[in-house]
Amino acid sequence: MKLFESQVLICVGSGGVGKTTVSAALGIRAAEEGKKVLVLTIDPSQRLAQALGIQGAQDVVKVPGQNFKGELWASVVNHQKVFDDFVRRAAKKSPAVEKILKNKLYQQMTTTLSGSQEFTCLEKLYNCFESKQFDLIILDTPPSQHAIDFLKAPVKLGALFKKSITQWFQKPNAEGVGFLQSLLQTGTRQVIKALELLTGGDFIRELADFFASVNDWQQDLEARVLKVQSILRGEQTQFVIVTSFDEAKLVEAENLISELQSSQYKVGGLVLNRAFPDWLDIPGGAANAHLAVGTVSELERLSNLFKKYYQSRSAAYKAFENRISRDIHVYKIPDYIQNPSDLQSLQKLSKDFVV
Repeated sequence: MKLFESQVLICVGSGGVGKTTVSAALGIRAAEEGKKVLVLTIDPSQRLAQALGIQGAQDVVKVPGQNFKGELWASVVNHQKVFDDFVRRAAKKSPAVEKILKNKLYQQMTTTLSGSQEFTCLEKLYNCFESKQFDLIILDTPPSQHAIDFLKAPVKLGALFKKSITQWFQKPNAEGVGFLQSLLQTGTRQVIKALELLTGGDFIRELADFFASVNDWQQDLEARVLKVQSILRGEQTQFVIVTSFDEAKLVEAENLISELQSSQYKVGGLVLNRAFPDWLDIPGGAANAHLAVGTVSELERLSNLFKKYYQSRSAAYKAFENRISRDIHVYKIPDYIQNPSDLQSLQKLSKDFVV
């Protein structure tokens, strides 16, 4: 399946390889081919929002200034809003829902708890997919030392709120002593006091209130996580690995491909970002660069040294390509003198993918 025949593309890779830029460029290219495209990002630096001219937008917005055959839309995920909206739906507009949303522990956990931002990112993806408003949704995932952890995080979050765990906080034990009370009676008073300093003097009450309220939406959270996982592994979804040159990054990309495929995710493409300078004359690849012979000027000598260096890089890329599956399409993006910073430069980048 070609990339743009998918309904969902997930861009993954380690930090600093250019996932945000690649996600935007893929969106532009698909829009130019006539697709109605949504690019979702959780980019904390807001680079994508600035480049696409959607700073300050609170939801999905159409990118201004475009002139494509299709349409390009974009959104920077607001984690707190997405989680709040999910709880409101899951609690079925119960009067208690506003109490949950105002709970200090809830507010902290939904923004800082491991897995919460990954869940809200995928929840936003699933909502947009369910709406059927777009031909293609492209998700720019957060930087991570291990990109596969992004996909596992929501499952871990769902496990945290399993009924068996939350009941500890809601029901007394067989001796009639509540779990929190028993904690205080077993030498953990100093731990509780430390937590109270971090979360406020009403920590115990906030904790009890929070887990008492969780019953309203914990099952929906677990069900939602399962639905998201089914979308990620579905026929309509492909993953795009984004990497850049150095041996460690290439090895990391190979390992990521292997792990994704062994977990039944479909890898449809790999982007080698900053593969060669955009000023280097390399029709068909750096390996075709001509090395001058004889006496040359200092400038020519330096130019040839650069070309020789990129020859060796091209050979490393070729060996890398030979090691990965033939089903994974490889794209090469040049290294620009200036990073793309607006719609026009991103549009240029989208046309410079070297296949």
